[in-house]
Amino acid sequence: MTDATPGGTPGLPLYLFVAGDNPSSISAQGNLQLALERFETGYFAFEIVNVFEFPERALNSRVLVTPTLVAPSCARRLIGDLSEASQLHYFLQTLPR
Repeated sequence: MTDATPGGTPGLPLYLFVAGDNPSSISAQGNLQLALERFETGYFAFEIVNVFEFPERALNSRVLVTPTLVAPSCARRLIGDLSEASQLHYFLQTLPR
């Protein structure tokens, strides 16, 4: 996971579940990193979870399709390569803090 905010508050957790080097998984990682640059450093704490390495984490989070972005604080998820920038930005903007 990424670090906490400069004030020490832990960032809002996000998990991006991917399937190894699958092209849509690689695209989702890049799209998420670009989107997160619009926010204050540390606002989000995100982790990339490879379902091939950690299948139990995917099952525990009820992830059946990759790539999937999960915000566990509110049980929201966004499925796909996250290429729709406006949809991704709305998802990130409307997460409860």
